[in-house]
Amino acid sequence: MGAQEPVAGLILALSVPLVRTTAEHTIQTSFTGRVQDTAWFADMAATALETGRTSRLEAAATRYTRLYDSHVAIVDADREIIVAPTPVNLKEPHVRSALLQALADRPPEQPTVVWPWDNRPFIHADAIKRDGHILGAVLIVSPTDRARSEVADYLTLVILGSLTALTIVLIAVATPIVRWVLRPIHELDRATHEVAQGRLQTHVSDRAGAPELRRLANSFNAMADSMHASQEQQRAFVAQASHQLRNPLTALRLRVENVEDYVNDPQGLHELHSAVEEADRFGKMLDGLLRMARAEASEAERTPIDVSAVVTHRADAWRAAFDAEGIPLTTRIPTNINALSLPGCLDQTLDTLLDNALKFGDGSPVDVSVTRTPAPRDDAADRPSSRQTADEEHDVVEVTVRDQGSGLTAEELSQAGGRFWRSTRHQNIPGTGLGLALTRILVEAGGGELHLASAQPHGLTATVRLPTAPHPTTTA
Repeated sequence: MGAQEPVAGLILALSVPLVRTTAEHTIQTSFTGRVQDTAWFADMAATALETGRTSRLEAAATRYTRLYDSHVAIVDADREIIVAPTPVNLKEPHVRSALLQALADRPPEQPTVVWPWDNRPFIHADAIKRDGHILGAVLIVSPTDRARSEVADYLTLVILGSLTALTIVLIAVATPIVRWVLRPIHELDRATHEVAQGRLQTHVSDRAGAPELRRLANSFNAMADSMHASQEQQRAFVAQASHQLRNPLTALRLRVENVEDYVNDPQGLHELHSAVEEADRFGKMLDGLLRMARAEASEAERTPIDVSAVVTHRADAWRAAFDAEGIPLTTRIPTNINALSLPGCLDQTLDTLLDNALKFGDGSPVDVSVTRTPAPRDDAADRPSSRQTADEEHDVVEVTVRDQGSGLTAEELSQAGGRFWRSTRHQNIPGTGLGLALTRILVEAGGGELHLASAQPHGLTATVRLPTAPHPTTTA
């Protein structure tokens, strides 16, 4: 940003002498005109003073006063006013000094530069001489409005030119420098958003920008690496712990089952069966933790899927379970609906949502629907009008599972989807509290969203939103 300072100094160093020289030239031109005028009046006044006839001199002074808006005074050797169309204060210091110099037959002083803000008038006096004798003096007091206006115009022109040159320098020099400084900041901003969304392997370049920004980039990369390593350690611990606990848990379950042959007491058998059920529940919990750890660590790419086919297949697979409970399962699935998702994500998501609707829907009818909805966007009016392009960029596919049961309260909705969370009303229903948490992780990893909301007039609505897949292009 310091590149403009030498340029601004150079422009100032060139502009000030130029303006001063122009102002001095303008003042000198005006001064020369006044010298000629006083010399003309002095010749006329010498004849008038010798003859005593001043009428012609008075008429000339009057015309001059009206024409140039100046004050003209003719005085004798004793500084008594002979002709003065308008009053002149001869006691004013500058006027008195100019008269004394003229009566002493000394040359007048050169005028100083008159700037636009200096409203002092020109004061010039010249001696009236005849045959070497001083008969009196001619005094002209003229306003400097015209000279100051010319100087002001030129000063304005120079200032505008200087500002234009400085602006060009700012655009030509400062803009690339600002971009060079801000580029790492924009990259850090982008990387920070990615880290906030869970992509901890994001790095920024530490070879661009100012030294302070490079150090900041190094610190950011170190922070991201530390967070990624910590997260990987946590995932590895969960996965390893779940896997290692699985074997002793299986062995423990087998041993508990083998004890059944040695227990004859009904109460003992009941407790034994309860222990086996708890072991099974523990096993399902470990399986859920293991799947969650693998889902969080997965780096699979999103692929286009046929949403219509997947939803139809999973609804048919669950229909037997719903029929067995006497629960109606209806579907509304348009054909040829495609979306982007992780492989197998939508299948597992539907299994979880249909299982929850079957267990927690209080036996109410369950409806599964698929719709394609335009996503909210602020720049819709400025986008191209191509319908296909707009659909591919903005539309989302919504898969909704809705029941008419008791649903969840507002407080429960804010907690639903957390790990191991279960409503206090559903503690006696088999489950681990990991299904929705795993589903949310899978859906969000594929760029989608999972929303839970209350249905009207009652019940629960679970909606999975997935980005639409681009239509395959065909060639003739």
